[in-house]
Amino acid sequence: MREWVKDLIWFVAIVVALVAYARATGVAWPIAVVSSYSMEPTLRVGDFVILAGASCETASPGDIVVYVARNPMWAGSWIIHRVYSKQVGSSCGLVTWGDNNNLPDQAVGEPPVGNNLVGKVVLTIPYVGVFPMVVRPQGIGPVALAAWMGRLALFGGLVYGFYAYFKLGEKRRRRSKRQAKLK
Repeated sequence: MREWVKDLIWFVAIVVALVAYARATGVAWPIAVVSSYSMEPTLRVGDFVILAGASCETASPGDIVVYVARNPMWAGSWIIHRVYSKQVGSSCGLVTWGDNNNLPDQAVGEPPVGNNLVGKVVLTIPYVGVFPMVVRPQGIGPVALAAWMGRLALFGGLVYGFYAYFKLGEKRRRRSKRQAKLK
């Protein structure tokens, strides 16, 4: 079987595993990347986190959660912070706070986290998320688009270079093993 077919099968298997895990744990999307210093030293920029489903009712103080921001300044962004306290009353609400921040999120205009909770962090893989952070678009307009395409091409080329280097090395090792057997 050709090498690229094996690689494609691995890629599809990983995507299927992510979707199956998401369904099994009740989370919309099971992975996220830490993109700010607000959770240092617990989580660092570029850390890759695996999520499990959670709700306001099941989250507890001390848990690290991911939620979709509703504050106009960060609206729509995924925020990864620790649950500081839980407000129970007519509706559940979580007060969240980054380990490296001076104030809780709710003190700077974020409503208590409730139905906008994405999930709870169950596993952290250090620095694996650096690549997606670097190649994501970081602005609007033709200059930002050109910069993004340049970063994508550069990192794509680097990834392909590493891939090709190791694949060629693998072929050389196989060839030298065959030649050693023939001698």
